[in-house]
Amino acid sequence: MVGERSTPLVLSRHVLMLGVVLIVLAPVYWMLMIGLKTESEFSQIPPTIWPQEFTLEWFEAVLGKRGFGEQIMNSVIIAAIATSIAITVGSLAAYGLSRFQLPWGLNYHILFFILTVRMFPQTVTVVPLFIFFTQIGLIDTHLGMGLVHSMLELPLAVWMMLGFFRDIPRDLEEAAMVDGDHWLGAFRKVIVPLVRPGLAATSILILIASWNEFLFSLILTRTEAQTLPIAVANQVTQFDILYGRMMAASAISIIPVLIFTLLVQRNLIRGLTLGGVSGA
Repeated sequence: MVGERSTPLVLSRHVLMLGVVLIVLAPVYWMLMIGLKTESEFSQIPPTIWPQEFTLEWFEAVLGKRGFGEQIMNSVIIAAIATSIAITVGSLAAYGLSRFQLPWGLNYHILFFILTVRMFPQTVTVVPLFIFFTQIGLIDTHLGMGLVHSMLELPLAVWMMLGFFRDIPRDLEEAAMVDGDHWLGAFRKVIVPLVRPGLAATSILILIASWNEFLFSLILTRTEAQTLPIAVANQVTQFDILYGRMMAASAISIIPVLIFTLLVQRNLIRGLTLGGVSGA
């Protein structure tokens, strides 16, 4: 009886999950289909679900466009800089807040202050940053964009790593310091290897967020440090919207992140799972 009752329930869950997956993937599928259709077909009404005539002309046009390869490299460089800075600073900050109890409840206030960076709309900070970067010469530079993206993702790094550090007994690093290590050496040799899953998961999330960031990249770059999201937006011209090229550029920008996520999904799932357990 239990098996008979559970079978319809399991089936309904599978159908529900399949429906959710189809809803989530529908825009991605439609984007790919438009990128593979001819101009006359993707503007056809009613639209065709499957291309009647496949074409790669939009992908060839985007990949052959001057500067597109540089925009891909810009995204890679900026994401690497942002991830390195955010994970280093965020890990050290989270470690300090998990190990040292500051007076007057400053631990709580510092964590709340860090979180406020994510509370403010990005439009509030983009204009002051533009003025400041113009004055110090960081407009349209990889370093400038890397610093901005790391600032945006620093709260994520601190709050995610905090749970991992709190779950590690202090006796481990104290034993290392008794053996002659400085606290920084104990952190590097003892603590970091233990929180490696958390570091991996946090780094993956920061890298993906930096790769997809649009607003600051639009305002703070011109030509030298433009990223892939800007390449997609550039398909909207003064007189026309190049839908085929836009969909092809969007598909190309998704492919590296998709491949990267598939390669590291075990680390991501493991890190998020352990973080959820330790945070509890």
